[in-house]
Amino acid sequence: MSDQKSQAVVQRRLLVLESIRRLSGRSERWVTVSEIVADLRQQGYAVEIHSIRRDMKSLLVTYQQLECNNNSNGEGEAKNGLAYGYRWVGRDQQMGGGITLPEALSLVMVERYLSQSLPVLLNRPLQDIFTKAHQTLELHKKSQITQWPEKICVIQPAQPLIPPEVRGEILEAVHDALLNEKQLRVSYRATQKVDAEPKAYRLHPLGLIQRGPITYLAAMANEYEDVYLYALHRMLAVEVLTEDCRGKNGFDLHQFAQSQGHFGTASPIHLEAKICDHLALILQESPLSENQIISEVDSLGFKLLTADVLDTWQLRWWIMGEGDRIEVISPSELRQDIQMMLTRAHAQYL
Repeated sequence: MSDQKSQAVVQRRLLVLESIRRLSGRSERWVTVSEIVADLRQQGYAVEIHSIRRDMKSLLVTYQQLECNNNSNGEGEAKNGLAYGYRWVGRDQQMGGGITLPEALSLVMVERYLSQSLPVLLNRPLQDIFTKAHQTLELHKKSQITQWPEKICVIQPAQPLIPPEVRGEILEAVHDALLNEKQLRVSYRATQKVDAEPKAYRLHPLGLIQRGPITYLAAMANEYEDVYLYALHRMLAVEVLTEDCRGKNGFDLHQFAQSQGHFGTASPIHLEAKICDHLALILQESPLSENQIISEVDSLGFKLLTADVLDTWQLRWWIMGEGDRIEVISPSELRQDIQMMLTRAHAQYL
């Protein structure tokens, strides 16, 4: 028997035991081979009754906590409604069943679509689990459910960007300081210009924010109370200090991320804009806000959009990306900003 086939058999037998434990329940009722097969098939495993019967013979020898009720006539036919019932009575002893097929499938999908957005703090420890998930799918590649990752594709609505490199020692130092609530001494370059002079800060870390491909540290600098974002890839050197970091009363990382993570003032504004019919259809399906209102088409073929949104860079990027499909009416400051950006852009293409 090949190593791969042997691994598949071992894993299948562990899954059989888990199935018996679950189906038997607290009442420790007897579970038939047919029930085990049905349970495993429901989870996506391609198994046959004869394979499970062979597994049970081996498992009965290996696990003393597994009991068998051979209530048959010797040929597998039940005398009183139960042919070869099994139950697990060792509830105090747990079994390492590894990763099940549905779990492996979920992990592979997470790796494919979320791993780039996960902080390295989470991504690195998951690599071993992702590897085990791929191995599990490979062991059961005959099962239809293993084809599911090839039947789903996710397209991000924004331009994909390659994450900037963050040195491992810097990442570990930041994580260490956050975990142990210690101060950080950081040499930080505010921009990516090579000739820009780095500045030294004593940071009081409050939390990490993942924005697209970039990881930011929310922290207070020196003796100031204001919280700012510091990109980890712009940190040239980091030292964890022995002094405890200061906290900030009432600080909520999730609220801060929502208000400041998109940059800009993040102040609430009432947006009014003319939009084309095609953009209106998109926004009717995916509104900008809960109180969004879109009027009927006017004489020029445009609709009026009103919505309460936050004044962020992301809002401006979205408006600029829509080009001639939207015209901002108010607030006047936002209209002027968009007008200036469009004027400068137009001048570059003359």
